[in-house]
Amino acid sequence: MADDNQQMVMSAVPAHYNVTIPFASDIPGGVFPGKAILVKGVVLNLVNDQRFSIDLCCGKLVQGEHRDNKALHINPRFDRGMALFSKPDRDIVINSLINNVWGTEQRNQNNLVFEKSFSIRILILRDYFKISVNGKHLNDFVHRVPLETIKCIFICGCVSIDVIEYQGTKPGSITSCPSEDNSDSLCIEDETGPIEILKPNIPFIFKLNGGFLPPREILLILTPLLNPISFAINLECLNDEYLFHIRIDFPTQNSAAGDRGSVVRNNTSQGGLWQKEERQMGRFPFSPGSTADIRIIACLESLKVLIDGCHFCEFYYRSPGPVPTQVNRVTVVGDVTLQKFTLKK
Repeated sequence: MADDNQQMVMSAVPAHYNVTIPFASDIPGGVFPGKAILVKGVVLNLVNDQRFSIDLCCGKLVQGEHRDNKALHINPRFDRGMALFSKPDRDIVINSLINNVWGTEQRNQNNLVFEKSFSIRILILRDYFKISVNGKHLNDFVHRVPLETIKCIFICGCVSIDVIEYQGTKPGSITSCPSEDNSDSLCIEDETGPIEILKPNIPFIFKLNGGFLPPREILLILTPLLNPISFAINLECLNDEYLFHIRIDFPTQNSAAGDRGSVVRNNTSQGGLWQKEERQMGRFPFSPGSTADIRIIACLESLKVLIDGCHFCEFYYRSPGPVPTQVNRVTVVGDVTLQKFTLKK
């Protein structure tokens, strides 16, 4: 089994690269709501092994007759049914192992292909794991063991792994919150680390000092309401000017006529006049009641937006218009619940 110490690379985002399979390692920084684990690799077409698995385990007894609990077992299968009395099995099976007994399976369609690259992302939330494959939501798996018991990750089977990336910062101590009109919010702050605000009210207003310049980035973990119309995230300046406005419009009753929802990006010119909207997208990435995360990254000439860990768009700064140094607050409004707001300094 791979030596996790040799494979670990400590950078802004801890990661393991080009690991040997089977692979087991402690999860750097532990497990907590808001953390995400991204696994990228290639499915191998092996004669003797037609499955692979990604497990979040409660200890390093990961194989054999007596194993530690597995809080999450993600098992893509490619069984051809060649053996006598066997049937093809091409599902992605999600399960847990508790006290050496497998729980109830949750089966999902497997769209992975031999010899093709893939990404599997596990977003850890308070009540469940949100699992996506190649940028598309696959499954919400409710926790069956306490999060704090999860210690390590284990990967085995017909797979080659390029990178395992551990995203998210562990909360620190709770202090007063710098946002306005959110006196019941919780803020987590220190001099060098990120600012984190847990479950603030909507509308959410966060006063920002020093503009929005590299290497700053914002992470929002949020849940659209069950019957949403729209919600928006804004980087605002003085005099009702916007460096960036992103509005999520959900499909309406006219969806049968081609309304699949939209993600509108825009800004204002100096004087507060809206400029030309940007609407290009692939699939609509949000669902009512389904938690998602949005990351907005400050770059020298643009803002990059990631949704559920996948690149969604890049918004280039426009002239005439506000500049990043003028941004003085972040706001979230509309039909959404904000689970956590994080500002990386």
